[in-house]
Amino acid sequence: MTLYDGTTDPLDHINHYKHKMMMIPATGSLNEACMCKGFGLTLSGAALQCFVGLPNKSITSFADLVNAFNQQFASSRKPEKQTSDLYQIVQGFKESTRDYLNKFNKENVAIPRCDIATAIQSFRRGLHQDSDLYKNLTMHPCTTFEEVQSKAIAIMRLEEDSRPRRYTYNLDSVSRKAPV
Repeated sequence: MTLYDGTTDPLDHINHYKHKMMMIPATGSLNEACMCKGFGLTLSGAALQCFVGLPNKSITSFADLVNAFNQQFASSRKPEKQTSDLYQIVQGFKESTRDYLNKFNKENVAIPRCDIATAIQSFRRGLHQDSDLYKNLTMHPCTTFEEVQSKAIAIMRLEEDSRPRRYTYNLDSVSRKAPV
């Protein structure tokens, strides 16, 4: 497990720690003690200094420790993404449909409770307006993102199949001309 130094989202670290600690077969108050005592082993730098500096007997449960940790490192929290943030993603001038779809999906999966209709609309609006996919999605709107991806995959195949083909020359062969 990567040590937490206070510079990244504390909630990510806590969730990762809880998940790892599920593997320890402890119950009840023993579980609380293991969770609290083991937490310090996952810290470094400023985060470790904060943990070591906690007053004796100020933490009575893992929930207390999580609250203190979250308060201390609140400035390191990343803002929660929202579905409307997807409107910021646009296809670059020479960006392929595949690259745009990958970029969009990377952001889309990072949004909790993503509104599907907004995701579909923002994906379409981010496309080049003269692209075949934009035209298809405008003429034939989709109701699920799976439909959008299916259409995108078809366009990606077409784009990739219609790229100029490069011919390799075999210097040992009789004919050194590329097929016409």
